[in-house]
Amino acid sequence: MPGRRAAERIRKAIALVNSVADGAGDEEITPAEIAEAIRDCLELSEVDHVPNVRKYLGEALDAVSDGMPADFVAMTLYAALGALREGGSLN
Repeated sequence: MPGRRAAERIRKAIALVNSVADGAGDEEITPAEIAEAIRDCLELSEVDHVPNVRKYLGEALDAVSDGMPADFVAMTLYAALGALREGGSLN
């Protein structure tokens, strides 16, 4: 189904960011790792099929590079996931 791979990658990026926000885990997750997870989402052409998904992912990537809090980055990723749902790419 179109959008499913993008949704999975966005969810993985959200989980990574949430683990930083929660302070969970034994190892430190770096901003570079979070940025890489977001770039993985941007690599999929699926993100271009629904309005605003690429925009939100780009904003999340910018937020990481600007040092914004993990909660803000997660909110932006949730917006991208929501746009996928609203765009009818997910059931």
